[in-house]
Amino acid sequence: MRKFFIPSKDNDYKPFLLRRAALSVYTILLLLVNTFGGLVGIPEVMASSVTPSNIIGLTNQQRAAAGLNTLNVDSRLTAAAQAKANNMFSEQYWDHFGPNGETPWMFISQAGYQYVYAGENLAKGFRTAEGVHEAWMASPTHRDNIMSGNYKDIGVAVVEGELLGKQTTLVVQMFGNLTSQTFKADAPVKSETTKPKATIVESGQIKSISITSPKVGDLIKDANVNIKGITKNITGNYSVEILNNGEYVGEVESSSSQWEYDKGSDWEEGEKRIIAQVKGQDIKSEQVIFTIDSSPPIFSKESIVVKRTDTEFIISFKVPVDAQSIQFVTGDKTFDLEVDEEGNAVLGISREDIGGRSIIIIADAAGNISEHDISEYFLDGDEVTQGTPSLILWFRNIIGTTDGISLAIVSFVFILLSIEVYVYWKKGMLGKSAGGLFTIGAWWLIILVGVFKGFGGIIN
Repeated sequence: MRKFFIPSKDNDYKPFLLRRAALSVYTILLLLVNTFGGLVGIPEVMASSVTPSNIIGLTNQQRAAAGLNTLNVDSRLTAAAQAKANNMFSEQYWDHFGPNGETPWMFISQAGYQYVYAGENLAKGFRTAEGVHEAWMASPTHRDNIMSGNYKDIGVAVVEGELLGKQTTLVVQMFGNLTSQTFKADAPVKSETTKPKATIVESGQIKSISITSPKVGDLIKDANVNIKGITKNITGNYSVEILNNGEYVGEVESSSSQWEYDKGSDWEEGEKRIIAQVKGQDIKSEQVIFTIDSSPPIFSKESIVVKRTDTEFIISFKVPVDAQSIQFVTGDKTFDLEVDEEGNAVLGISREDIGGRSIIIIADAAGNISEHDISEYFLDGDEVTQGTPSLILWFRNIIGTTDGISLAIVSFVFILLSIEVYVYWKKGMLGKSAGGLFTIGAWWLIILVGVFKGFGGIIN
């Protein structure tokens, strides 16, 4: 095996896996995978980092940095985004408006989201969530959507398929607001640079502290929520201690009437009973009870049963106990599911209504979303499909993507090349072998550039 990997006398200091014949094999393999990979079920786009959660996270980070409100994930907007992506694939168009009069607002309304404000961003062909977000931020119209104070909710879908003859990944970002309430960036806090004037404290003033955020009864899905509050008639520097169920959590210093405590790590899920008190003084706030729920509903895919009849599919599955809304999205259609007394959801849907992709979207009371692609259950096959994905999809997941295969080959050659350079250097043969190393290195660099040439995309 050493003859294949490491330069030595036995292979005339030319590893078999770096000879011209081997490089020819690598080149042919790369051409076959990248040219005909789609025909054997290997997707072209490697989009593991382009996920709805990553897109939403980058959006909210950008808004928070500008002092804007963070957007809440709304299952209806998620369903609308999914339906829009499916419709672009089924009707083969790349635009905000479809060939049959489809509009972004149509998908949003059909999902049950009766908006006052709404917007949409589109992207395709990107390999990373950061690439999508940076492209949107570089476009004034897309940036206006991301940074708009008109929006309160967000829904994102990331769908892979063939569009206009090319395998690609579509990203649909939907924004909305059910009310006329808008938001503005927080005004920066100005530091006091002049000596404050002396004031006379009137007799009878009461020192107090209160918690302004979260509110009593809030159900919060952000486990990194900060505790905010105000004090009255407390001057100078002071410390605020935070207690949860009577136990010390932490403290924060302040010199103004406003204070904010950042725990520095995520709160555990569950009910919180928070009290704020001024350290060293008998000044306490009213107790604020709120609940943190940051986990999406846990869904058992093994519970799915899909039965076929001549005219329809009958879908049934066990519903998570914390599910508040359940939707089934297929093609450009969205169906709301109801739960029976035994905790099961059942839906009958005609064969004509099944689209290219079928997804179950489950949301809990806090707005945490879990999405489950069950497209494989509607492929041609057995009369009853129960908890077993198709062999085709399983094989496709094992194979990976054309990008993944290309990067694996390039990385493998780079490792071999590094070993060869090291051995030549140790034996003092680097100068004599410079020509051969240059040839292999140039080949490797050209292939590397070819692999990464498509790591960009288009926005709309």
